[in-house]
Amino acid sequence: MTLLRRAGTLSLLLFPLLCACEDKSAPRVALSSHVAENNPNRGSLWPILLQHCLRNPSCDPMGKFGEGAGQASGVVGAVTYFVESADVVKEGGKDYGGRITLSMIGPRGYGGKAGRPLTLDETPADLRATRKRESWLSIEYREPSGTPEPYFLAFRSAQLALTVPGADTAKTQAAMMNRTGDYVAGLTWAGAANHDADGAKIEIQGKAGVLLTGYSIGMPSDTPSPNEEAVARGYEPWMFYISRNLRDDRAELAGLMKAIESGETLSLVISSPGGVILKDSIYTVGFSDALKAASAAMTDPKLALAIPERCAAFTGKESSDWANLHVSPAEQTCDPRTPDQKQTVEAVKPVQ
Repeated sequence: MTLLRRAGTLSLLLFPLLCACEDKSAPRVALSSHVAENNPNRGSLWPILLQHCLRNPSCDPMGKFGEGAGQASGVVGAVTYFVESADVVKEGGKDYGGRITLSMIGPRGYGGKAGRPLTLDETPADLRATRKRESWLSIEYREPSGTPEPYFLAFRSAQLALTVPGADTAKTQAAMMNRTGDYVAGLTWAGAANHDADGAKIEIQGKAGVLLTGYSIGMPSDTPSPNEEAVARGYEPWMFYISRNLRDDRAELAGLMKAIESGETLSLVISSPGGVILKDSIYTVGFSDALKAASAAMTDPKLALAIPERCAAFTGKESSDWANLHVSPAEQTCDPRTPDQKQTVEAVKPVQ
């Protein structure tokens, strides 16, 4: 069975990884280069808009990601938050209100006998590269009654190089993809009762033990390569994902949510029956305060403003200035610092 016949519907968390196919004959100019291109302050605004995009797991930093009207974002501790008003979400049928997505990152994974994360040199030198080397755990909240309620959990791994038997005999990238997909789909676990337990095993552990277990066949790289390059590297970059409905699986995931809300450092293990593929830590410190900050931004009247207007007074500020600036909840979006930059200059502060 080929990989394409196994394709299914994936979480929005995967969107930027699925929409990156490129026309090799087209000029290599990212659509994001056109964001705010006519604004006279574009040089100062673009880093703000880029960081805003990078706080959203479904935003493609190489795409034309817009100017953020009805959205807000920020970083608290190790947690990023992304806010979308009900008008931005624009769902038909039942109105579930605005959306808040809190994301936690595993940044420093290492591999084992069955696979490993890609190195810096093995990922494309573009705005997607950092995200491809990270694993993301995201919790989506909705506000059907004005109070945030946890609705969905989604996880996706960093891009990985798997140890696939016979991969060295593939002659094209398509053959490498299908060989890898067939290999992962054929992974079975002793004692598993159904095909939901086929593929790589994903475990998230906390102080209380294993808090989440899932299985994933995964998906291949989003970057087409010349066949000679794909064959020479000897593997097809692969990513695993799982998702859960927190309303249906509330009892099963109660321990995981408790650990996240208390700021535990979680352990991630992705494995095959033959050994470890990836081990990493997922940092959740600041989660509860990030949810408070996101909820405050949702009710801030300035949320309706596009970022160029909302952030006009803050463009050009130095990173060191932000520790002492007094801004509204929706204006936290205007902070252009990366999570690492922010954590080096200020401690996690409770949201008042």
